[in-house]
Amino acid sequence: MEKIMKLNKTVYHKLLLQAREAQEQGLNKLASGVLEAIGPYPEDEVKEYSYANLQEDIYNDFWKSAAKIVAYYDLDSVKAEKLNEIITACVDNFTSELEHTLEVQDVVKGPFEPQIPGEDK
Repeated sequence: MEKIMKLNKTVYHKLLLQAREAQEQGLNKLASGVLEAIGPYPEDEVKEYSYANLQEDIYNDFWKSAAKIVAYYDLDSVKAEKLNEIITACVDNFTSELEHTLEVQDVVKGPFEPQIPGEDK
């Protein structure tokens, strides 16, 4: 079963307003990127979503981006193992940089992380 994490209503609406403001300022690339990323609606219910799920989703998104580049250049062959090396490194770097920028401590457990047996929330 695929787990997809959506933004909570608060941050969703804040980003939506920022995207609209970006549109008004002619920052169409920024507005488009935000609107594409946040989707048509926020999350309505809380779901379990582990850090491993997060890393896996980002990894898969990087593979989708790599496939777009391969398609753009209409390549006949690629070495998946070599792509995997750079994608894995990019995922680690990307996650670390965003956590730093968002001032999120990677040792802090996310609110959607599954409970460990015997743990109270």
